[in-house]
Formats: sequence, structure tokens, C-alpha cells
Amino acid sequence: MDLQTLSGKVRLSRLLTESEREYWVTNLATMSDEQLLKLEAILQEAQELSWTTSMQTYMSIAHKATAALAA
Repeated sequence: MDLQTLSGKVRLSRLLTESEREYWVTNLATMSDEQLLKLEAILQEAQELSWTTSMQTYMSIAHKATAALAA
């Protein structure tokens, strides 16, 4: 598993907040091959989602809610 490539996919994911991106990038080296494959599959699936205005609005609301819960 190429961790650098996977790290790039994490950093480019529109579905993750900045703190989520940092979490995943920080923990990639400690993950098992099975976990890395699952993460890669999830990121690939997310990349294939149609990015519509509705999706953008939903993700914006979700990111704000996550930030408020973390505070």
C-alpha cells in the first residue's frame, strides 16, 4: 500500500473536514493493510459521488455541526 498516494487522496477528499484529514493522515502509518484497503475503497467511493449543489450544502451543514460538537 502506497501511503503517500493514500495520504494525497485523504487530503483531496471533499467529504472530510480539515481535522478529519489530519487525523487520517497522521494515523495511516499505524493502520493494518486491511484498514488501509477499506479506507482507500471508502475514499474512492466518495470521489465517485456526484458533487451537486445539494451535496455541497449538506456537507457544509455537516462540517459546521461537527465543528460545533467539537468545540
